[in-house]
Amino acid sequence: MLLPLLLFLQAAVPVAPTAPAPVPRLERSDKVDGVLDEPAWSEAARLTGFHQYTPVDSRDAEERTEVLVWYAPDAIYFGIIAHDHNPGAIRATHADRDKIDSEDNVTIYLDTFNDRRRAYFFTVNPLGVQQDGVRSEGGFTAGSLVGGTTDKNPDFIWESAGRLTDSGYVVELKVPFKSLRYGSGSEWGLNIARLIQRTGYTDTWTDTRRANASFLLQSGTITGLHDLKRGIVVEAQPFITFSRNNARAIDGTYDHGKVVTELGANLKLGLTSSTTVDATVNPDFSQVESDVGQVTVNQRFALYFPEKRPFFLEGIETFATPNRLVYTRQVQNPVWGGKVSSKTGPLAIGFLSSEDELGGPDAYFNILRARADVGSNSTAGIVATNRFGPGTTNTVFAADTRVVFGQLYYFGAQAGLSSTSSQGTGVTAPIWQLEVDRTGRSYGFNYQVNGIGKGFESDAGFVPRTDIVQAHSFNRFSAYGRRGALLERVNVYNAIQGLWQHDEFSLGHPLEGSININSSLQFRGGWQISPSVTPVTFVHYVPGTYDNYAISAGGGPTPYAAPEGVDNGYDMSLTIGTPVFQNFDGTVLIDRARGPIFAEASTGNLTSITGSIDLRPLRSLRMEALFTYASLTRARDGSEFGRTIIPRLKIEYQITRPLFFRIVGEYRSQRTAELRSAVEGLPLLVDGVLATSSETNNLRLDALLSFQPSPGTVAFFGYGTGLDDTRPFSFSNFSRESDGFFVKFAYQFRR
Repeated sequence: MLLPLLLFLQAAVPVAPTAPAPVPRLERSDKVDGVLDEPAWSEAARLTGFHQYTPVDSRDAEERTEVLVWYAPDAIYFGIIAHDHNPGAIRATHADRDKIDSEDNVTIYLDTFNDRRRAYFFTVNPLGVQQDGVRSEGGFTAGSLVGGTTDKNPDFIWESAGRLTDSGYVVELKVPFKSLRYGSGSEWGLNIARLIQRTGYTDTWTDTRRANASFLLQSGTITGLHDLKRGIVVEAQPFITFSRNNARAIDGTYDHGKVVTELGANLKLGLTSSTTVDATVNPDFSQVESDVGQVTVNQRFALYFPEKRPFFLEGIETFATPNRLVYTRQVQNPVWGGKVSSKTGPLAIGFLSSEDELGGPDAYFNILRARADVGSNSTAGIVATNRFGPGTTNTVFAADTRVVFGQLYYFGAQAGLSSTSSQGTGVTAPIWQLEVDRTGRSYGFNYQVNGIGKGFESDAGFVPRTDIVQAHSFNRFSAYGRRGALLERVNVYNAIQGLWQHDEFSLGHPLEGSININSSLQFRGGWQISPSVTPVTFVHYVPGTYDNYAISAGGGPTPYAAPEGVDNGYDMSLTIGTPVFQNFDGTVLIDRARGPIFAEASTGNLTSITGSIDLRPLRSLRMEALFTYASLTRARDGSEFGRTIIPRLKIEYQITRPLFFRIVGEYRSQRTAELRSAVEGLPLLVDGVLATSSETNNLRLDALLSFQPSPGTVAFFGYGTGLDDTRPFSFSNFSRESDGFFVKFAYQFRR
């Protein structure tokens, strides 16, 4: 404990703030074409003097970047001149929207409320392809060098164009004020980040330091903003979908479904620059690509998938809470929804209400989130959620805070209760969290204790495991090479983790625990290697977990005396990442571990290999190949408990900027053995039924033709089919188990 105390007393290295940049107001509007030859650009503010941010901060940038800024009454304009010593090595393709992370790009962070907590981001590659979303402070990875979270799901209406030049590239952006929410002040926070893929370097306009609890707190400012013309914004997006789903029936026949026509609409009313009202009627899910397959052979809890529906994405950052107490995908089949989100001064408020159609009596959701800005970067908030349906009501109330202090540190806390009543009985349970973090340049830590009581339920959130207390002590040490060195940065991490039953929490005798040491090495040119070793892992089963198990023997079933747990576990892994080459990049993860097989309370050995490669053979053609292999064997005799193989291939062809074609194929071969007792290896009964083996081999194909000239205006034509195979990878006896098509037309009106 002495080291953290000494580091706390140590004064943080002061950083000279970037001088505010006055931005001229010009009464004109220019065509966005990627050519900065109009008269307005000669009068624009010019931002220069970029610094390296990663992998080593506070060094002068190796490549020169200039950003020009001016604004008209209805929009703000940015011109980016990105110089490059090796322009032939610039990575850029005609990608689909939000798919440019593996390319050279520049990101504009616009903190329109100047609160240093949330910012819009607008990213462009050298050809003007767009990526956008919201960055929020407060969603930290324990002890990491990069704080905050970025959500790319929200899409905004703006214009961009770019072109490659003999000395680099030039990009032009126009962001209408109608696409933004902002306060009444004349200053906005601004930072600009440029990613150069061939080196793996990120440069920022301000001298942004890694030794800071906040990225946005280190933004610069643009001044002189006044008389912005936004007015009352009215948006309407009516849409119509046609779908037909077919499936094989139990008797083996193939049932062809009917064509289903659905009408719906999303509505938005921007009452002021800071208050928006949204409504939806019969929204469709708009998920036009299947979720990536995940290994579930030894999975105990639900998997998380992100929200995709436009109505729920609007102002989603307002509803963010610790422990994810708001998860709008719990509203599975909404009939209607309404939402109000507003930020006035330091107070942000969001309220959402929706009706969910479940095939029987409908359920109703109500979610309220309020958060106040405190001081320069701290927050305090409350959340209240309620879901009520036939015979069941669930209510959650919680308060949380995040206090940033000493520039490098933050303290976080949450406390709340859930109340659930069903069939005349009621259960109340707590949720709580304490956290302290130091995000330093050479040393960082994150210490956290998180408790979720027995019986806690969050029907409007995502809390997959309850009746636990989780605690960890996480430390990071970083060293940096000199400019031009082969090894540019080394991070070494140490983590001690434990898990207890909630009502039996004490510092001793955890149910689960581990001690982990891993490192991350970044080499010049973009190579990354991350070895990890967890020499100690243990799991003690919750008492009563296997009370419904019995051993099937010749003399009849006998109670199963399951082991108390696995005390000799370990985990070793190695991750290798290539640089982003002109036409490809890839990663591979190899893992070997010993731990519990939860389904039968035995000890198992896991071997897994996960690899990915992104190919860009042409500027308009992109391919992504993923491969997952996992084998779980019993340590007792080496017999196989489960095996999963998932190859996945996605091919995208960008015909024009708004028009593209995509096909996704994923083959899943998974088998699981019958359950057997941990010691004798005898068959097990679960609730009196013999737990037999299972095997699935199926192929999923999805094709999509998409025309999307702007966010909200789309035409989708899609087809998907599921095929079952009799043997793994035989590819000779497929039977079609399901298929279907969908067509969607939507047009967004804005006034």
